[in-house]
Amino acid sequence: MIQTIQMLRFAAAMWVAVYHAQLWGWFPHAPQWLQTIAAGGYAGVDIFFVISGVIMALGTVRSAPGIRTASQFALVRFGRIYTGWWPVMGISLLALTAIGSLPANVDLLPSALLYPSNFSLHISNVIWTLVYELYFYLLVAAGLLLAPPWRQRAMAALAGGIAVLVFYFWCTGRYAPSAFDRATPLVWFYAAPLVLEFFAGYFLYLLVQRLGRQHWGWWLLAAAVLAGMAAYVARFHSPHAPGMSGFFHWPERALWVGSAAVALVGAALLAPLPRSRRLRSLQHRLACLGDYSFAIYLLHPLVFVLADRALQALGWQALPRAGAAVAVLLLLATLAALYHHAIERPLYQAYRRQIARWLGPFA
Repeated sequence: MIQTIQMLRFAAAMWVAVYHAQLWGWFPHAPQWLQTIAAGGYAGVDIFFVISGVIMALGTVRSAPGIRTASQFALVRFGRIYTGWWPVMGISLLALTAIGSLPANVDLLPSALLYPSNFSLHISNVIWTLVYELYFYLLVAAGLLLAPPWRQRAMAALAGGIAVLVFYFWCTGRYAPSAFDRATPLVWFYAAPLVLEFFAGYFLYLLVQRLGRQHWGWWLLAAAVLAGMAAYVARFHSPHAPGMSGFFHWPERALWVGSAAVALVGAALLAPLPRSRRLRSLQHRLACLGDYSFAIYLLHPLVFVLADRALQALGWQALPRAGAAVAVLLLLATLAALYHHAIERPLYQAYRRQIARWLGPFA
């Protein structure tokens, strides 16, 4: 189960990277089918959100209620994000300043602390997702104050309330471009449609545990059908730029892309272990790549900026962009592995040990 989820995390991270590579113009002459796949890479974020909900349910479903449990959970999960992001932010600040690419209006405090703000002023164009991630962690931590049955009811009530608000906002045109300047934090953050994807992952795990073993193929088939519907809606019913990936179409994105992500993650949860020892060994090795997914996600915007600048400085712009993109993606995966082992994991492990000293063994 976890190994398949890890493989999916890696694939989602690389898909997001390929999506941004396409936006940078790295695949100008790629076949249409490849450009179509790359253009859908924003869905990697939706997969991440669903997986995050699954992991939160997995880690808390049997947790004892109380302030200690809730505070310990929040500290550990917030530390997981910050210990991974802050070194990348420091590197980005130094590198972008050195090459003269740091925006003059960058807002460093919300970029560092990851609280709701104007996401367009972040130092990185991908960390807006971490703000929603931390928000969901706070909701789960609040749920940990309650006993498990009441915890699940409270989470269901929260999800239901957000769904009702999303439907109301959609019906009243709150997601239209003309209403964007008047959008309140309740619309674009606290009750944002994509927040429902975290809840969907949370309850997906509980559902799979309750129903027991099922054939994962049906979930995979559902994922394919829903992905086809999402592609249709993105192609023919997403008139506002930049399409399905943009805020103006988040309700449709949460419904169709989010549903496809839920079905895909469900298939991953139910996928059986390979019967062959050799295949099981291969799966284990591939699952280790999932450890690098967070680093890939955080590093890829900076790596693309520096790679593009390096190609210009060396006068290699004439190189085939697709070939250069493949090389840069391989470099990204290598740098992510080095970052994970040398910086991200040691910092997080040291942080967890400190939390354990403060609050005792983890519940």
